[in-house]
Amino acid sequence: MLSMVQGQTEFGLKAGANFASYKYATSDQLVDASPRTSFYIGGYLNTPMTQRIDLHPEISLQGKGAKLKESSNWGNAKVTQRVMWLDFTANVLVKIPAKNVGHFFTGAGPYVGFPINGENNYAGGNTTAAIIYKDNALKSVDYGVNFLGGIKFLRKLSFHISYRLGFANIANTNYKWSDSVKNKVLSIGLGIGL
Repeated sequence: MLSMVQGQTEFGLKAGANFASYKYATSDQLVDASPRTSFYIGGYLNTPMTQRIDLHPEISLQGKGAKLKESSNWGNAKVTQRVMWLDFTANVLVKIPAKNVGHFFTGAGPYVGFPINGENNYAGGNTTAAIIYKDNALKSVDYGVNFLGGIKFLRKLSFHISYRLGFANIANTNYKWSDSVKNKVLSIGLGIGL
């Protein structure tokens, strides 16, 4: 039985586009947070638990952040915040067979992320870097839930859509635009089993 499960476990790679933004609390410093386009790349293991349910852990580099507009009190500056996170996700997938095609899948799972690099880019070229460290804008841990769905074709190629909803308030107490800032990321991409 163990050898059969091991034979069915698949390692794969996935990559695609991120449309990342923030959910934030009322703020006298911010008037808008809109999505910024970035990318993600990662690897996954897909292990069948039953005929229709798979365990699907992932490790990925996730481009997050947002396009922000400061309030008139802060000069109406337009700021693009770019942050790269290393995310670990533990998804559970439910498979729905699609005859002669492969199968559809849907699922969800928790994630935890750690920032690797980040910067604020102000319109006009003035850049403030290293926003993820102790006296700057973001805390060093994010967590939340990941929802995903898509289709996996018979030749191990998959198309997927996912949505990461952050639960952690990542606003640092020393420097912040709002008392509560949470990640939200819509992703579209492709995967390939190896």
